[in-house]
Amino acid sequence: MHLLISLLASAFIAGAPLPPWQEGCLDIHAINSGRGECTFFILPDGTTMLVDAGEFVPATQKYPFVPQKPHEGVRPYEVYVRYIKHFMPAASRGALDYAVITHYHIDHTGKQEKDMVPDPERGYVLTGISGVESEIPIRRLVDRAWPRFEESLLENSSKNIDFYPAFVRYACRHDGMKAEAMEVGSRKQLRLRHHPCRYRNFSIFNYAASGIIWDGSKKTDAYEGQKMRENGASCCFLLSYGDFDYYTGGDAGGNSPVEVPVARAIGRPIEALKANHHLSYYTMKDETMRILQPEVIVTQGFTVRDIQPDYTIVDRILSDELYPGRKYMYFTNLGQQQLEAHKDVYSRAAGIGGHVVIRVMPGGKEYFVYLLDDTDFEYHIISVDGPFKCK
Repeated sequence: MHLLISLLASAFIAGAPLPPWQEGCLDIHAINSGRGECTFFILPDGTTMLVDAGEFVPATQKYPFVPQKPHEGVRPYEVYVRYIKHFMPAASRGALDYAVITHYHIDHTGKQEKDMVPDPERGYVLTGISGVESEIPIRRLVDRAWPRFEESLLENSSKNIDFYPAFVRYACRHDGMKAEAMEVGSRKQLRLRHHPCRYRNFSIFNYAASGIIWDGSKKTDAYEGQKMRENGASCCFLLSYGDFDYYTGGDAGGNSPVEVPVARAIGRPIEALKANHHLSYYTMKDETMRILQPEVIVTQGFTVRDIQPDYTIVDRILSDELYPGRKYMYFTNLGQQQLEAHKDVYSRAAGIGGHVVIRVMPGGKEYFVYLLDDTDFEYHIISVDGPFKCK
């Protein structure tokens, strides 16, 4: 049966729809709205999880961004909702089992614009994660500090997220949602909810949140009394399924004291990761990459400036300087001027523009990567790479 699923996964060609998730598979969907990070997971038993749901509009001359996807006539949170509903398995019963907000920045939570009118029933604006929850119930929300939201806000935390505490309190009071802070050092907080006994080789381990890191044996304070910044306060975790490992760490890049210690704590090569902080300068430092050695790297970006991603980092990762073997880099967005200015670098990317889907086959020994069309709501395949064999 597993061989049949693998053969079917490799048979789909450009223009075909992505085949539905099947039990035993692990799906990781980087959803592209062009206005924030958002990753949707379907775990092997049908448990569902959303990591971040950013939203900010409009673009400015100071911070020019790529075009919204599929177009400006639809809100980013509506893009996430439609995508999730399209792919959500029946086992989830129309609700997200988990939502994880890595940190309190607008491209991960949503933004309360000045002209937004609060929803009359809920009393807060619908944007990002609050907009998603208004249409898809969330059973459990995990962020870096709840319920210590106000006291945990940092000087450089996002402005315009006043909706967030109101949203969490309302959803807990009226929609049955539970909210809590990420438990660093735990592999029990984010777990399979439907048939865990069938997949004992699956786990999610929480490595960091709010500057606290699991170093392999105990919790440590990465900042040790120094000033903590919001990016470095991101939730970081490693998902493992059989021989497959996937890491995501929000914006905890190399410009924080979190990235390298977490990589050291993981301490082994992994298959795939979401690039830290949109591959901005200082991220994915040499030591991090030499330890983790990912074959697949997914970057969710939205600016047309070279700072995110930084092409010098892309070039360095794609070289053989850090670790051997081919690297498959996928970008949900890149600006036309970035592509034209650095053709020699980005021509080596595996995929540019679209939703990126990692599909791990039952048992966790091999996986495929699909790039899906983001210009409409049909989600047709642009390309497929694989099978990749897990280490």
